[in-house]
Parts: sequence; C-alpha cells; structure tokens
Amino acid sequence: MSITTDQAIDQCIAQLTAEEATGLDAYKAKLENQEKVPENVCDLLCECRAALMFLRNGFEVEMRESPDLRIELDEEVVYVEVTHFREKGQDRVDEKAMQETADLLVPIGDIVESEGATAWTQIANKAKSKASQYVSDAANILVVESSSDSLALMLGSAVHQYDDEVLNSDDLRLRRLSAMMLINTRSIACGADGWSNVEFCQTAHATVPLSATLASALWKIRIDLV
Repeated sequence: MSITTDQAIDQCIAQLTAEEATGLDAYKAKLENQEKVPENVCDLLCECRAALMFLRNGFEVEMRESPDLRIELDEEVVYVEVTHFREKGQDRVDEKAMQETADLLVPIGDIVESEGATAWTQIANKAKSKASQYVSDAANILVVESSSDSLALMLGSAVHQYDDEVLNSDDLRLRRLSAMMLINTRSIACGADGWSNVEFCQTAHATVPLSATLASALWKIRIDLV
C-alpha cells in the first residue's frame, strides 16, 4: 500500500529524530513547502535517506539548507550536497523488454540516443552545476541518489571526466569537491567487495582532500537500504 506525502514526511522526520539528526525543524518546513508537488518532495526525501545512511554508519548529521548536510566523524567535518536522478524513460522501455523475453541476456537501450549524453557525463555535469553549493576551505561530497538503472557502475567514469574538466576550467569552485557517492535505489549488485548499492570515488584535484580516515569510513558504506 502506497503512503501519502504527509505520511512520508512524518516517517522521514520520525526516523531522523530517532537517529538524533539535528536541524530537523528547517528540513521539515522545506518538505512541507513542497507538499503540493510530490515529485519535489520525492527529491527532497533523498536528503533524508542520505542522512540516515551516514547516521547508521557512525556519522553525526545536521540537516542544512545549502549544502544539504553537514556530517562529522571523530571531529572531522564534511559538507554533503544531495541530488536525485529520477527514473528515465529508457528504464521503462528496458524493463518492458526484459519482461517480454525469456532470454537471460537482453539488450538494453542507450540513453545517449534519447538524452544526448552518456550517464557518466550527466553525473559529471550535475557535479559541475552544484559548484556554488560547495563550501570553500572544507571537504565536500556530492551524493547522487539514482532511480535509474542507467547510472549503475558509472561513478568512476563520471569522476574521471569531472577531474579532466577541472584541469581545463578556470572555475576554482570545482576543486572544492572532494568525492562523489552514487546510490542505486533500484537494485543491489554483487561485486568483488560483496553486495553493494553504494559507489564511492574521490576526486583527484580537491583543494581539501578527504583524510584517510574519512575516505575509509565512506568507502566502507556498501549497502544503503533505507
């Protein structure tokens, strides 16, 4: 049974309260301001899910306006901007194709044909578009929550493209981004490191790189089931 937007907001705030996140009054107001546009609420709830992921992996979390989160581990602070890639039309086409065949291997569509850019380019472009949100003189992470299968396993390529473009850009704000994380909300895959739906990759030219301790803690987040 699906839940209403009101119920989703209440559930989100209750979970964050139970996990002792801070900054909840302003975050709840932000959700309620978009209540009449369910798609926008869905996007904003990604901040809740990202916060719960960090909270359940030992981080303290403050909900903020911009960037979306302030996380802390052992007195080390990182700022987190959260973005959501909604389900794509190609996902529905591919799902229908898989349902209509008994073959184990089914060719899936190329989003370049329908959207004009590869999945990794779209992630890199989104990271660049968030440049004004990254905090100066601090470590920053972009968390991408994906409701599209087309983004799965694309984070490494996206970060490599972002790194190349940083070197060719005069916009020093791009160097504020220390890492990216990609959460595939549609499926969990089994790879060399076991079951996972979370990808993590550091950028190469960050003004404030992540410490080894923080990078290790973030890399160990392999499953997000919230």
